Amino acid sequence: MKIAAFYIPQDHLPFIFGDNHEPLIINFGGKNIYHLDGEYVTASENRYFIDDLLSDSIDLFSCIVGNNGGGKTTLLHQISNGYGYKYIMEKDNGDWELSDGIESVHRVYFTPYLNHSTFDEVTNNSKDLSKLALLKLDNHGDQGLFEEFLDAHNSETVKRWVEFNDFYSTLGLKEIPLPIFEKVEIELNHFENNIHKPRNYHDTSSQLTSALTQLFEKISEEGDAREIEAGRGKKITNREAEKISVLVRFEYALYETALGKFVLSLERAGNKYLEEGYISEDYHEKISSLEVRYAMQWFFENAGVFKGEEKHSFANYLSLFDLIDYIISIHDDDSITDNWRKINVYNDQALMIMRLYNVFNNSFIGNWFNYVEKPMFRFRPDMVISSGEQSFLNLFSTLYYHAENIKNGVDIDLHSSASLEYINDKVLLLIDEGDNAFHPQWKKEYVKYLRQILPLIFSGYKLQVIITSHDPLTLSDLPKNNVIFLEKMSSFTVLGQPNYRRTFGANISDLFKDTFFMKDGQIGSFVAGVIGDVISDIKTRSLDPGRVQEIRRLINCIDEPIIKFKLGEMLSEATDDKSLEKQLIDEEIIRLQERRNRIQ
Repeated sequence: MKIAAFYIPQDHLPFIFGDNHEPLIINFGGKNIYHLDGEYVTASENRYFIDDLLSDSIDLFSCIVGNNGGGKTTLLHQISNGYGYKYIMEKDNGDWELSDGIESVHRVYFTPYLNHSTFDEVTNNSKDLSKLALLKLDNHGDQGLFEEFLDAHNSETVKRWVEFNDFYSTLGLKEIPLPIFEKVEIELNHFENNIHKPRNYHDTSSQLTSALTQLFEKISEEGDAREIEAGRGKKITNREAEKISVLVRFEYALYETALGKFVLSLERAGNKYLEEGYISEDYHEKISSLEVRYAMQWFFENAGVFKGEEKHSFANYLSLFDLIDYIISIHDDDSITDNWRKINVYNDQALMIMRLYNVFNNSFIGNWFNYVEKPMFRFRPDMVISSGEQSFLNLFSTLYYHAENIKNGVDIDLHSSASLEYINDKVLLLIDEGDNAFHPQWKKEYVKYLRQILPLIFSGYKLQVIITSHDPLTLSDLPKNNVIFLEKMSSFTVLGQPNYRRTFGANISDLFKDTFFMKDGQIGSFVAGVIGDVISDIKTRSLDPGRVQEIRRLINCIDEPIIKFKLGEMLSEATDDKSLEKQLIDEEIIRLQERRNRIQ
């Protein structure tokens, strides 16, 4: 079933539709058009319903358009999470029923804008992917300086870009050649510096803290010894010595970061396993006898926690060593940087690191320990990409990221403790001006991109899509009854009537001329004012020579031929000087002759 219409009770949205507004029904373009007949909802056939012909992957695709301040964003919020409304749910055969809620539908809200608040009132089965929500999610609850806060968000954004780029490259869509980063900088994240000191363990099993402390100390001691040993007795330059030092320091910083990430998982378990840890009694001798890499692996294979008779081995997390080994294998002279905690890797290597890291992270899902969001790495691209490319990547990579999370059972929603519990096969995407910063050509193809890519991102799910837009370029791809027109009046908004408007397949220039989008002509307001001043001055017929020359220069610059010739004609009559008019005619003759020659 799809959401075919949205019923708004009387005076329920006064901040959009005015005080004491009448009950309203907003139609999204289903098989029926729904009306209010007194207190009752009635239905009539939608003669323009063709969504079943346009796509078998998206049940219904609708667009809310309107002026600034018309209530588009607020309406999306109310559709997703409002209270007291009714939803008209429609079956494929046109049968319908009224529903008090849509908690069976997973609602996903996306906007590229930094709204003043997130969905604090998010109900079950909703996901806020607004810019502000992502900033919070990407910082994993950390509190820090704004620069660090933004850096963490940008790092997670780059991760989403790289992962989506790989997915996008498999689709064979060539309309938008997205930027592929040749290299990606990866920086090891910092965990609490002193967490490995016994007095700083709070919720880690007491039976394990001594072994963990020994491992952290071994990382420091062995790293120092390796660095000294690597250059001992060799005739090398300072630069070569520096390279050796960077390679060794990074390797042992990686061990410390990986172990710090795991210990954070133990600490985040609360007090569940304070005395319920186990490890082989000979751990001290074993750890002492092995190199750090293998001592850590031995710990994971021989330690764990228990509940009663049931044991949980840390061997469940051995995928961490696939990640560690891969990173060390690709760290060479080509990847080192001036900062020993950072490496530069190729795009495909960054993607492999992300995949291995996801395997390790996901090994905690449904396990004895919680999924801990704080990342081991920070990612940065090696290039600056345009605002339009960023907008495209942000929109689709964020939705791809969420789709992969719900498919893998990853719950990272800070706003809802049960955001995955109710998800079934129905997804409602609410995309608020997702085409922001798109080039006009991309805007023209925006609906096509959504229709092509979204079903592939959310494969296996039944989709419904509601977008908002200011742009008439979008409407040429939508039947008129799939468009909700919000017309902003002086102090309130009214629902526009689609019956008298052309949308689907309509000429884009005609859509621009619709007074709903463009009032007071089809040229920029600034130049319209300049032309108005010129006309006023010409009409006085008392122009001084300086002003005549200014007007001639302005007329020469105008590219709209009808306006240009008319102003030239008016100036000629006012000054009794036909030279400009003759010049314009001669230039037009030359242009037409050149055009004729091209045809031949």
